[in-house]
Amino acid sequence: MNLFIDKANCCGCEACANVCAKSAISMKEDEYGYKYPKIDPEKCVNCGLCIKVCAFQNIAEVNKPQSVYVATSRNKQQIQKSASGGIFAAIATYVISKGGIVYGAYLSVKNGVFNVEHIGVEKKEDICKIQGSKYVQSAINQCFSNVRKQLKSGRLVLFSGTPCQCAGLKAFLQKKYSNLIIIDIICHGVPNLTLFNKYIQYNFPTEFSYSSFLFRDKSKGWGLSAKLCYDSGKSKNIPAGTSSYYSLFLDSQIYRESCYKCKYASQHRPGDITIGDYWGIQKEHPELLKSGKYILKDGVSCIIINTVEGEKLIKNLDEYIIYDKSSYDKVARRNAQLIAPSKKGKFHDTILNIFKFEGYRGVEYFFRQHYKRQIIIHFMFSRLPFGIKEIIRNIIH
Repeated sequence: MNLFIDKANCCGCEACANVCAKSAISMKEDEYGYKYPKIDPEKCVNCGLCIKVCAFQNIAEVNKPQSVYVATSRNKQQIQKSASGGIFAAIATYVISKGGIVYGAYLSVKNGVFNVEHIGVEKKEDICKIQGSKYVQSAINQCFSNVRKQLKSGRLVLFSGTPCQCAGLKAFLQKKYSNLIIIDIICHGVPNLTLFNKYIQYNFPTEFSYSSFLFRDKSKGWGLSAKLCYDSGKSKNIPAGTSSYYSLFLDSQIYRESCYKCKYASQHRPGDITIGDYWGIQKEHPELLKSGKYILKDGVSCIIINTVEGEKLIKNLDEYIIYDKSSYDKVARRNAQLIAPSKKGKFHDTILNIFKFEGYRGVEYFFRQHYKRQIIIHFMFSRLPFGIKEIIRNIIH
């Protein structure tokens, strides 16, 4: 079997590996750290199921947005632990209260090495494990197979992930389940875990063990700053503009090839619901901020309803979320991936080859040579109070 010819045709969703009854497909890293399926010819029986479930190449999405909302969780603790308005955690709480199970990306660390993989949680106190953004592609492993087992048992299941992961799950299942809710996130694109770990190890060598990494830390307000935490209780704030990994991520320089031709970066979404940050809320809905229902510093989410099932779900969430009508155009104005895929950064190939031959030391040197002005500006900007930052952002935009 030939799963793909060009790497740009594989999104790494792992549907093919999950569907293979002979366990003939495994995910292997290429020379840059991105994982692709590899077939063991000794085990493969050429059944063709792996081709059939490749949604990225073979299945078109037909969903279109039915309604759009500004939203935030009613639970302040959930908001603080989330990247924006805590909507995923609120929906997850509802699902678990109905006896369901929730799947999402979980970041863990062992012996100084971070790992991101999809897991299922069944207790409300465990929702925090899969909250928040992870700017790295998560490993699905056998998650799709586990979801199917839960669905067949009649259990309510919520699955959240990147659009390609959500489409991969739907293709793997090969049928609709009334007890399945799918949430896709507004996704820029995905770097790989090896690149992220090398970034951490090069920039933050330490005698203390890492305990966690917050890709979106809110201690100084809603934004893009990160925080690296240690077992000792100490932590280090990382402003996005001074970080090589964050800057190259935001500049679209380090995504996998498929991200630059992502067919889900459009109105045709695979999830029943799409969620993300409502960037630009202060310009699109100033009246809602003035009303006091939404607090800018805490973060605000957008919800895009794509299916009838999504509409039914939102009507059951009054106890969990606050929401108001908006429009797709308003949300998309500052979420470009709702209109088109990210454009490949002009340094993409250069950076990956530097990483291949020189390691992260070479990548860091490249960043500091080409981003000098940005590093200085963002270093100074990161020290300003949140209110002043918002005034400056509004002037810029």
